[in-house]
Amino acid sequence: MFHCLKSLNLGRLLMVTMLTCLSTSLVVGQPPKDAVESGRVSRLIQQLGADSFQVREQAQDQLLTIGLSAQVELAKAIKSPDLEIRFRARRIYVQLLQMDFQRRLTLFVNDVEGKLEHDLPGWKLFREQVGTSAEHRKLFASMVRVEAPFLMSLESKSDVLAMVTNRLTDLQPYGTRTGGPKIAKLESIAVILLASNQLSKDQLYRISSPMYNLLNFQETKNGIRGGPNHGILKGMVASYIERSMDLANSQLPLTLVLEYGFEETGVKIGRKILKDATAPAMVREYAAICLARFGTKADIPKLLPMLSEKDVIHSWSTTQAKGKIIKTQLRDAILLLLLHQTDQDYNEYGYRFVQPSPITVYRVYSAGFIEDAVREKAHAQWNAWWAKNKASVIESGSKSEK
Repeated sequence: MFHCLKSLNLGRLLMVTMLTCLSTSLVVGQPPKDAVESGRVSRLIQQLGADSFQVREQAQDQLLTIGLSAQVELAKAIKSPDLEIRFRARRIYVQLLQMDFQRRLTLFVNDVEGKLEHDLPGWKLFREQVGTSAEHRKLFASMVRVEAPFLMSLESKSDVLAMVTNRLTDLQPYGTRTGGPKIAKLESIAVILLASNQLSKDQLYRISSPMYNLLNFQETKNGIRGGPNHGILKGMVASYIERSMDLANSQLPLTLVLEYGFEETGVKIGRKILKDATAPAMVREYAAICLARFGTKADIPKLLPMLSEKDVIHSWSTTQAKGKIIKTQLRDAILLLLLHQTDQDYNEYGYRFVQPSPITVYRVYSAGFIEDAVREKAHAQWNAWWAKNKASVIESGSKSEK
C-alpha cells in the first residue's frame, strides 16, 4: 500500500550529499555498530513501510536518534522497492547529513587554535590567503553554507575562469531579473573574491567589468563596509584590487579604491601608476585623485609633470555655461587637485563649475574652463605660487612622511 508522499528537493539532497563526501569519514568519532544494533536498524527500516502511520513515524524518529551509524543501511533503503521506505529513508538520510554537517561546521568555528584537521572545501586556500582567526572561521563557515558547490568545484581545480564568470553573471545586480535589482549575499561575494586569487592577470581583466558592477553596487558596498565581517571583506576587496592594478585599464579598480576608501591601497597604487607616463590619461587622473585624497603634501611632486598635458578628457555643459562647452584638460584636473592638497581656494583661480565630491574630491569632469585665457591664467598663477612656496611645501611634506 502506497501512501501520499511529499516531493523531495533532490537538488538539496545532492548538495548535502556532496558536502558530506568531503572526507573518508562522514562523522568523526562514530562508534562501530555491533550485530544487535545492525539488526535493530534493519527492523526499523522495514517499519518505515508499515501500514500503521504511527509505527512509521516512531521508526523514523528512532532512526534519527540512532544517527549516521545507520547510514549504510539507510543508503541501501533508498533503493528499496517499497516506495514509502525509499521516501522516508531518503528524508532521514538527508536530515542526518544536515545535522552532521552543521556539527562539523560548529567544530570548525570553535577550533580557533587549529588542533583538529578540517576538510571543508576551499579552507586551505582561504586559510593561506585570507586568515585563520575566530572571525575568519565564522565567515568561512557561512561561505560554505551558502556556496558549498562552488567551493567544491574550486578545490577540484576545474576551469576557475568559467566558474567565476558564470557565478558573476548570476550575481549581477541588474541582469535579466525583473522586480528590482538582485542583492547578492556577502558570502557569495567573498567566495568570488577568494576564487579570483586563482586567476591570471589576463583572466582578471576579462572579469573586471562584471566584478566592478557587483562590488560598486550600493547594497554591496553597504554590506561590505557595515556588516559583521566588514574588516575581512574589505581586506579581500583591497587584495583583489591590488592584483588587478597591472592591467592596461585600471580605472575601474581605482574607482573601487575611492568608493571603499582604501587609503593605504590608494596611496600605494597611485604612486606606482604615476611613475608610468605611458598609462592612459584617465587612469593617471584617477591615480592622482587617490594621492590627493589619501596622500600627503609629499605626493605633490608626483602630480606636477601632468600639468603640461593638454589632452581634453571631458567636454560638457551646464546651465551656468549658457550653452557654451566646458572643456576639461588633464592639466586642469591636476591643478584642481593640487589646489586641494595645498589648501588653496579654487575660486581664486577662475574655476567656475567645480562640483565637490566626497569620493573623487571633485567630480572629475567639473575641473574645466570655457575660455582658454582663463585656463592659462590659472596655470600661470599656480606656477607663480609654486615657485614662491615650493620649498616650504616640500619641507612640510617630508615631515608628514616621517
